[in-house]
Amino acid sequence: MTRKEFEKLRLAIEAEKFQEEFTDPINYGIQRAAFEGEKFRKLIAAARQVNMQTTRAKMEQWQRQLERANQSQQRFERLRQEIRGDALPAPALSR
Repeated sequence: MTRKEFEKLRLAIEAEKFQEEFTDPINYGIQRAAFEGEKFRKLIAAARQVNMQTTRAKMEQWQRQLERANQSQQRFERLRQEIRGDALPAPALSR
């Protein structure tokens, strides 16, 4: 892949917009983080096809952003599990 082809692909990927369809903020956060993670995976895959130092530097940056998106998604999923766990009725205490 040439640098010019990579730049066109990069701009197309970065222009992708997240479709907001979630009323629940936790589900929104999970889906947004998943969307961002997928976007960074595409950018990293494209950058691997170009052998240029600037592209490698961008790839390293996108890998760090991918890691942060994954961590964010995991935090939202843990929060959702905690809320679901707290929402369950407490067992009646017998005396």
